[in-house]
Amino acid sequence: MLKIYQFFTTLCGSEGRNPFWINLSTLFVFSVQPIVGAAEQGTKEFVPDQQGYQKLVAPFFKSYCSECHSGDKPEGEFSLDKAQLKNQLTDPVAKARWREVVNVLNSHEMPPEESPQPQAKDVAAVVDWVTAEAVRAEKFSREQTNVLRRLTRDEYRRTIRDLVAIDFDVSAFPEDPAAGGFDNNGSALTVSPMHMELYLASARQILDRALIEGEQPPTIRWKFDPQAGPADRVRLRIDPKNNPLVNGGNNRQDGEWVAVHHASWDTNVGARDFRVPMAGTYRIRAQLAGTKPTRQEVIASAAKILAKRRDEQIAKQPQRTKQHQEQYQRDLQHFETSRIYDYGPVRAKLNVQLGSQPRTIAEFDIEGTREQPEIKTFLTRMTTETAGISFEYAYSIPRELENFWLQSSLEFARPELLVDWFEIEGPIFESWPPPSHQLIIGKELPSADKEVSAVTSILRNMMQRAYRRPPDEAEVEQRLAQFIAARKSRTFIEALKLPLISILTSPNFLYLVEGPVQNPAQPLDDYQLATRLSFWLWSSMPDQELLQLAAEKRLSQPEVLKSQVVRMLKDARSRAFVENFAGQWLGLRQVGANPPAKDLYPEYDRHLETSMIEESLAYFQEFLQHDLDVRQMIQSDFVVINERLARFYEIDGVRGDQFRRVQVSSDIPRGGIVTQASILCLTSNGTRTSPVKRGTWILKTLLGTDPGLPVANAGEIAPKVPGIDKATVRQRLEIHRELPQCARCHNKIDPLGFALENFNAAGDWREREGFGYQGRIQANDPLIDASSRMPDGTNIVGVRGLQQALYQRHDLFVKALAERLLTYALGRELGLSDQPAVDRIVQSARDNNYRLSAMLESIATSETFCLK
Repeated sequence: MLKIYQFFTTLCGSEGRNPFWINLSTLFVFSVQPIVGAAEQGTKEFVPDQQGYQKLVAPFFKSYCSECHSGDKPEGEFSLDKAQLKNQLTDPVAKARWREVVNVLNSHEMPPEESPQPQAKDVAAVVDWVTAEAVRAEKFSREQTNVLRRLTRDEYRRTIRDLVAIDFDVSAFPEDPAAGGFDNNGSALTVSPMHMELYLASARQILDRALIEGEQPPTIRWKFDPQAGPADRVRLRIDPKNNPLVNGGNNRQDGEWVAVHHASWDTNVGARDFRVPMAGTYRIRAQLAGTKPTRQEVIASAAKILAKRRDEQIAKQPQRTKQHQEQYQRDLQHFETSRIYDYGPVRAKLNVQLGSQPRTIAEFDIEGTREQPEIKTFLTRMTTETAGISFEYAYSIPRELENFWLQSSLEFARPELLVDWFEIEGPIFESWPPPSHQLIIGKELPSADKEVSAVTSILRNMMQRAYRRPPDEAEVEQRLAQFIAARKSRTFIEALKLPLISILTSPNFLYLVEGPVQNPAQPLDDYQLATRLSFWLWSSMPDQELLQLAAEKRLSQPEVLKSQVVRMLKDARSRAFVENFAGQWLGLRQVGANPPAKDLYPEYDRHLETSMIEESLAYFQEFLQHDLDVRQMIQSDFVVINERLARFYEIDGVRGDQFRRVQVSSDIPRGGIVTQASILCLTSNGTRTSPVKRGTWILKTLLGTDPGLPVANAGEIAPKVPGIDKATVRQRLEIHRELPQCARCHNKIDPLGFALENFNAAGDWREREGFGYQGRIQANDPLIDASSRMPDGTNIVGVRGLQQALYQRHDLFVKALAERLLTYALGRELGLSDQPAVDRIVQSARDNNYRLSAMLESIATSETFCLK
């Protein structure tokens, strides 16, 4: 830690030379020390309940447990000796061991059946004592230490956007670790030396972009007309410093259009080797169109190519004429029947390269035609580095045995991208001065005699918005002193940046500061409540309405809080709640981490993957926007899909890349979270389905039940089992379950996963498990057996049977959802002391037709949410 302190001392100088140093030293202190509660810190200790232990627990252990779980070699290496099982539930290790005691007693795993059995009331007394002690210990720990939570990198980006109207790229920031299922958990959000360096550098970059000096710069508008042909052939002279290469690629010229037939390293269309005059936001526009062949055109083109190959083969091998003709018919049948040739609109990517760093700005469908082309517009930030722009073909046709060799043939009918022209214009300003400048300073700079009063007002306003509370006068004076000292040798804008950087690197901005806990039930003040509410639902700072209600001390009123929840969820900023809560709750950030193998699941492509993720987000958004019954997440008669997913799900009548609600009939096996391709893909292993992963995901995510860790000697399926290479996934697991050490967990997990076996590892529906070439399904391959039996004896068949069984247990689902919502809202993991709050959220849902809004309003007005 001393090195961090020395780094900033070297960087910023001593306090006498640079007042900014004061702020960084404060950040250092906040970063490495927790905020501790009250003056009792260090004097108040948790006192275990020894009397209750001796009266209830010790006699119980002696009568029923100590014979096996004491001494030098206790059973299961679990000892009840006081040295091993301390009566001190503020100790994390002891707490975990006591939790295990409660679990085995509640599940009747202990004492063993052959041992003397305690009466139910005696077990309940021990469990209740442990639970009460755990709750008391949790409350004590929370009173003693209030963990500061810093902004996640997504919250930082959104907050900067709302604070100074700058969309700042935070991709250089380290990823935030998740704890308790979410990355906004305060206990995991540490600050490293890298963070501190990045915060300082970022604050300077943000303010350099936000504040301007001088006149509005001139706007450039360069237009490019690419022509198909060899690369690096045409240079366009724009000015003495810019002679970009304009490339139409190795494509076909179709009148004014460059027609791109397929993706290749030499088919991109664009311009490169130019520099814009100044950094800023630029507009890229392009006139584009596309072609989409019909199925008959596909068949005709394939027949022509296949016939040519057949005739050439027959000429070389006339004795095999019959075999070549049969191959021709088989391959042609592929083009006649495979759904992959029911094409959607052509798709393209826009790439921008700055220096050596290329990046994809957008990936999009093109609905325009030659007769009615469309002009696409994109905004991107550009620097003065050497730049390039390119449009890339992005429609994916699976490469299969029958088509891989003819995919790039210009005679093969496939969607084509048509590019007429493109242009770049900028820098673009909504107004002058830019909105960011006006938001901080206003339209006019103050006169020399009014600079101090103007800066005082600017700083006070900035600090109130950045700190999410009114600043103390001492804080304002400290920042003002920075400006005054800097103004002696700098321009007004440059001098003002210094205290503003100080604000953006202050712990009051980077942390959600709620102050020390003074008593066991201390409520948040209205400003702190506004902050907690806005970062929960918007992942960003409170807006003016929330701050005004906080100033009036009205926000803490339950009815006002409820109305604000309704208002905030209608705001576009609530999209952050969908992405950050639903995305992490369902595990969508892991989709694509282990994608389905391309040779086994050729239909899986980038467009399908992004559509899968967006489907799950859009589905949750549908519940949020229309305030639906959350139980429908288990099973619904609708899906929320785009055209790409509709083709994958074989649902007719959906056109366009936008997501919309689509009703589905009972014969379509979709509707509900467990039928979504994102979840089915996420819970597979890349080459085949995994009922274990799927069952575990359902237990943990939808039912809030932890199936436990596998035992140490669980192992894999025995590799020497005869015929194992041709065994279905179900047969493999049945062999695995024969091991007694595995059956205990798999009996709970596997039935849930078996019910989803009709969905393959890419989330596609199937009737049989394929063992043919590259996983192809053949006529004699085994039919999927999606039947199973729950531990309680309930028989389920397939996904519909699973959904019915889950719906019958919807109270578990609603409770699991309530726990996840509350965990995310509080930014910490829940404990036993939070269970009454969870129960109230569930009861509120039950009383209000299980509407999602009722659960969110219940959280916002709960004592747990409103207390420090």
